Amino acid sequence: MGANIGVAIAKLLAAFFTGSSAMLSESVHSIADCSNEIVLMVGGRFSKRKTDGDHPFGLYRAKYLASFVVATLLFFVGGFFSTSEAVKKLIAIAGDPTLRDVNRMELLVAFIVVVISACLEGYGLHQSIKEANERMERTNTPRMGVFRFWRHTKSAELASVIMEDTLALIGLAFAGLGIGLAILLDDEIFDALGGLMVGLVLIVGSLFLAFKSGSLLIGEAVDSDTRGKIVEAVTTTPGVERLLNMQTVHMSEDDILLCVKVQTSKLDRDYDVETVDKIEKAVRTALPGTISRSTSSRTSTAPNTCTRNRFPRNRNRSIWESGRSDSSGLSHMRVGNGGSGIIPRPPDPGRSRSTGPRRRRA
Repeated sequence: MGANIGVAIAKLLAAFFTGSSAMLSESVHSIADCSNEIVLMVGGRFSKRKTDGDHPFGLYRAKYLASFVVATLLFFVGGFFSTSEAVKKLIAIAGDPTLRDVNRMELLVAFIVVVISACLEGYGLHQSIKEANERMERTNTPRMGVFRFWRHTKSAELASVIMEDTLALIGLAFAGLGIGLAILLDDEIFDALGGLMVGLVLIVGSLFLAFKSGSLLIGEAVDSDTRGKIVEAVTTTPGVERLLNMQTVHMSEDDILLCVKVQTSKLDRDYDVETVDKIEKAVRTALPGTISRSTSSRTSTAPNTCTRNRFPRNRNRSIWESGRSDSSGLSHMRVGNGGSGIIPRPPDPGRSRSTGPRRRRA
């Protein structure tokens, strides 16, 4: 964080003293990066807060919201600002050819700042890749390239940081190219074109990051490898005859909401409760450190409770995190981060809501 602030100040001072359009675009980029880190830090802390029941599954998706805010506001606004400033300079140069003259010493200072910034950003990208490799090793994920990891990761912070560092290096390459050509060819228009390219890089990067964070915010299922581990854990649990349906969604990179529909071997309430507990333990064993908390079990005989929330509609009654099975022997379990929210048990439809005796109609 401190290094990024220092780089942003150095770029801003260089842009102010040299008048370089490319350096101005890079300074805006660095300011966006600093703001990005602040927003992600706030989102990370907010996601750890306890809820009073208004958010039954916790505030874990605040991280995804913070990443989406970064993409839509900071990167996108920064990209348009950089692009508009570069376009203004190009229009000014086209209207007054004398503005093409270059002060080589000033641009040389800007070029040196670009080279130093590229070294720092390259080290930052190296650290991000190292963190990605450590995460793959910690979660027993097969090794993959950076771009493929970025596409499949559920970590909003890591996806944003990798995107930041990558865009920074690409932007610095365009800025350095534009400043270098301006010095060599004694034409200020190349510096303006370099600034324009930096702005376009920011816009394109913001769109990619917005798509990624938006997908996480809406809710993504687990990857195929994790799904296979869960299926194996559920189907090999004693008491489970068949896995009928399963739905998963990432609440954060390390928290999964799991809803399964299984057929048990007995039509006994107590037996199903034990089976649900066994399934939960089996899944936690298969995915250590991933499904970190679970909500308290509740029994519900209300029809289509789980169907409305997780499963396609069917004619069977659904039991939400059940210890009771219906006439077809089906039971449902929800495992994941529920925060402090508990799904209340609805009234038994077989009982009257009135405590007094019913009056028989004449």
